[in-house]
Amino acid sequence: MSRHVFTDEQIKELNNNPYVISVTPKYVNYSEEFKKLFLKDYNDGMPPIDIFKKYGFDPDLLGEQRRHNFVKRIKRQSQRLDGFKDMRKVNSGRP
Repeated sequence: MSRHVFTDEQIKELNNNPYVISVTPKYVNYSEEFKKLFLKDYNDGMPPIDIFKKYGFDPDLLGEQRRHNFVKRIKRQSQRLDGFKDMRKVNSGRP
């Protein structure tokens, strides 16, 4: 199955959302604030598709697999001591 790649127009649309830090043709980097809001609404019983709509995202543009993986990633990140902080710069490379 092929990965959904964003067009230039879709990238511009996603970049206009205040909860997006950056977008590439294959990846969306969401803000820490959005992740916290998403988790709160999700724990309150709101379906993921409705949460994305609530915060200005087009769920069809993101695609089902990307939404599903985001929920899994948010659950995993919420269990970390560092929470939703982007640790790629801190934990990169070999020790």
